[in-house]
Amino acid sequence: MGALNQIFSLLLGTACSFYIGLLWVRFLLQLVHADFYNPISQFVVKATSPVLNPLRQILPKNQHWDFAALIVIILLQLLSMTLLTLVNGQGTLPPLLLVFSAVFQLMLMATEFYFWLLLIGVVLSWISPGHSPFSALINQLAEPVLAPLRRVLPPMGGLDLSPIMAFLAIQVIQILLKAMAQQVFALGF
Repeated sequence: MGALNQIFSLLLGTACSFYIGLLWVRFLLQLVHADFYNPISQFVVKATSPVLNPLRQILPKNQHWDFAALIVIILLQLLSMTLLTLVNGQGTLPPLLLVFSAVFQLMLMATEFYFWLLLIGVVLSWISPGHSPFSALINQLAEPVLAPLRRVLPPMGGLDLSPIMAFLAIQVIQILLKAMAQQVFALGF
């Protein structure tokens, strides 16, 4: 593969991953009922609205689920994977295999997102325990994952161990997803 193909692959993969990440955040903002007046939330909304608003005219509205964001996430992942395989000279994947691959990649991306979100939240709690728009948004996005874990293992002596349990759970989920993906692709859909 030539240098230009590598550069194009890098730029395309980075741009798609970044925008898919923004769409995941937009989806999660609605799912957890985060503060949409937060400056970071406002950035995410403004960056994703031009793509999502036309779909919102067609799709049914739901208080918790942002179906427009989910559809665009899946379509953008499928488009990204198709373009990257073509640019890299690998040909196209069979449609069913492409869909399975996209779904597994998106689930892995979601687990990676939460891993880094929780890690940033832990670090911010140590170095900047005060209130900032960034840490407030991270706490709102992480709370649905950490709250059930806190019921199992409540804070002890001011130390919250729920992020450690979440990190372990994320790693277990990633291992299971990768094993499932290998089995699906071994069947050769």
